[in-house]
Amino acid sequence: MASSAHATMYADRFPSAELQRRPADYQLKTWDYDSICSMQQQAQQDHEHSKESSLQSSLKQKVRRLLLEEEEELATRLIIMDQLQSLGVAYHFEEEIRNILMSMHVHDAHHQLKHDLSSTALLFRMLRGYGISASTDMLSAFRDENGDFKAANPKDIDGFVALHEASYLAFPGEAMLDEARAFAVKKLEQLMPSMFISMERQIDLPLQWRVPRLQAIWSLQQHGYNDEKHLSMDPSVLQLAVVDFNLVQAVHGAELVEVTKWWKETGLGVKLPFARDRLVECFFCAACIAPEPPLASCREVLAKVGSLIVHLDDVYDLYGTFDELAAFTDAVGSWDDDALSTALPEYMKAMYSVIRSTSTEAADRVTKGKGYDVLPLYKKQWHELCKAFLIEAKWQHEGQMPCLEEYLENGWVTSTGPLLLLHAFTMLQQQEQIDSWLRNHDDGNDMVYPKLVELCSMIFRLCNDCATYEAESERGEEASAITCRMGCGASKEDARAAVVDAIAETWKKVNREVALSSITGTGSAANRVCVNLARTIQCIYQDGDGITSPKDSRKRLVKDMLFTPLDLDICGAW
Repeated sequence: MASSAHATMYADRFPSAELQRRPADYQLKTWDYDSICSMQQQAQQDHEHSKESSLQSSLKQKVRRLLLEEEEELATRLIIMDQLQSLGVAYHFEEEIRNILMSMHVHDAHHQLKHDLSSTALLFRMLRGYGISASTDMLSAFRDENGDFKAANPKDIDGFVALHEASYLAFPGEAMLDEARAFAVKKLEQLMPSMFISMERQIDLPLQWRVPRLQAIWSLQQHGYNDEKHLSMDPSVLQLAVVDFNLVQAVHGAELVEVTKWWKETGLGVKLPFARDRLVECFFCAACIAPEPPLASCREVLAKVGSLIVHLDDVYDLYGTFDELAAFTDAVGSWDDDALSTALPEYMKAMYSVIRSTSTEAADRVTKGKGYDVLPLYKKQWHELCKAFLIEAKWQHEGQMPCLEEYLENGWVTSTGPLLLLHAFTMLQQQEQIDSWLRNHDDGNDMVYPKLVELCSMIFRLCNDCATYEAESERGEEASAITCRMGCGASKEDARAAVVDAIAETWKKVNREVALSSITGTGSAANRVCVNLARTIQCIYQDGDGITSPKDSRKRLVKDMLFTPLDLDICGAW
């Protein structure tokens, strides 16, 4: 058998004597799992979720009536929908919001807004955000005879902020929106002394790039309940946001405890002591990507696969010898539970075993739920990832520096986005997406990916490289989008700026792809997961490597999202 031949070929390559391994220069474990269980139990004891559950239903009815009130002015209805998005509760009213926006689109509502920059830009952003056609001509009223943007009110902070946010819904080639962004940033910088401190964050990380769940935390906590924007809201909107946040947090917290039990049972934290133990960070990311309570299976599998990926990344980048990595890659490709795994070092056997059992369990769920056999897809995608990791290991082993194009062609796969999104799509049980992936799957050919998966994975790769290239270079890992550019003569600053620009351009392609799929009526849930993956990556790598070396501020954010309920008593004041 082929497996026996492979076992013989690799058996004498891994002597029992200790090999030279590259040392880790990062904190191996960032959370104490017993403390996690304690924090979750304490949060449950201290909070009255039963009271919130009874409130949620009545509040949703109130907000729905408010949203459907046709007597409200157009600008007011736009503001209400924007508030629901910002506070993280728009998912309860997706159908209502889409219908309202479609009606506004059909009736050319922007003509009613006349020269209201804030409302017009908000309408443009919301239409495109929901995949509804919106031409840049909507903004023509705010340009002069030379085509330059103009400000009827030079102190229109709300208008400039709205225009800036709208510019991030651009498609490739829409230079007008690039000009709009430059104009808005210039005006906001001039007005900065008179602005809220939060405005700097809005410029650095626009709404289109923010994780909705984290935006809700920031909006509720950083603005404060007595902020002018919140005081102008209908009380039921803010009440619903607080209640919903706490209920969703309770769901996430309970899930994390269960995933923690699974992780401890795998024993990988002990069997691979050189690897980063980042289960909590991985669950945090999973909850950002698929936050809605019904998506529990999606979160669970994303957290599990993400944790395995972090360990696998350290095996290929740091610990494994090249021969070991080649053997492991072959083992994953064969998916042989007996013969090939016996040829591996013990730490690799453990890794291989958990990968196999985790994917098999996930595939069984899909089979029971939809009748699809997705295990061949899982097997092939794990192999694709390992092959791509091995290419990077070969570059490192042989001291090669690939050209940028070659690096990125491999790099969007090693971002791990395709593997994560494949598992997410199947857990969402998106029939059309699964059908497409199954149709394009052939054991003898390369994987064919949905375009949005490629684009969001490229954002993953580029953001990762911006945040990690210096630390990885110090560890001896040479190839990155930045170092490849530097190898062609660019300075470090210019190379990094070029990668930042590439991220922005890729987001434009994401916007266009979402719009195209909305026109054909396909994959809305899958699209949200893809885009939320890209948003989560923007967050994780915004101020450094939030996986390898999470800062205290990042850990506080994890605690805020998973373990710290908002104060419900304040609802009595509204």
